[in-house]
Amino acid sequence: MSFVFDIPAERFRSRKSFEALQEVLSDRKVIAFFSHSHLDHFAPDYREVCAGAKSLQAVLSDDIEEMYPDLDFRECLIVEPDETYEFSGISIETMMSNDLGVAFLFSTPEGLRVYNGGDLACWDWETASRNELDFTRSFFQEAVQRVKTYGVHVAFSNVDRRLESLAGGPQLVREVNPQVFVPTHALGRTQWLERVHNMLVMENRECFAYRRTGDAKTYEIRI
Repeated sequence: MSFVFDIPAERFRSRKSFEALQEVLSDRKVIAFFSHSHLDHFAPDYREVCAGAKSLQAVLSDDIEEMYPDLDFRECLIVEPDETYEFSGISIETMMSNDLGVAFLFSTPEGLRVYNGGDLACWDWETASRNELDFTRSFFQEAVQRVKTYGVHVAFSNVDRRLESLAGGPQLVREVNPQVFVPTHALGRTQWLERVHNMLVMENRECFAYRRTGDAKTYEIRI
């Protein structure tokens, strides 16, 4: 089984990324997770993007169903925040996002535990009020504690260089200590990710610092 997260809409993906995704998913059993309906996280044409897969199922936040009621939702699980589900052999927990939609925690039958935050992050913008900052930081701290308690092996979370906090990436790495961390929300500017492991205070080998479309790395996870 292969898992893919938040395939973006056509306006946010290059032809090269479309082709790379089609190639890697070809003839595989795929579950696609979509955290929310923002088009940099959701492709309404995801079935076409994944057309070469051997089989395709999807887990979608309920705001997507509300935003796109005419989509084909066969072989889909529609999820709400802070719920638990069993779907196609995997156990899924959802977390409410402080942006839109949900974040995902899930475990496979083999015991692999994965976190994908979507846009759940420490959005502590300089322009925010003190009350907004306190709420954001408290919300994110509670989310980090839940991810830590879940015991994830692999974590995908925002590391946004526009924020001094990097949107909470270093905090999550420090407290959760995943075996593999994948920084997200690079906004297409991936060159700076080459040294992001230093900012995260983790070993380079534990951080997937992708640079180009189609980059891949193999990890052995201790379960």
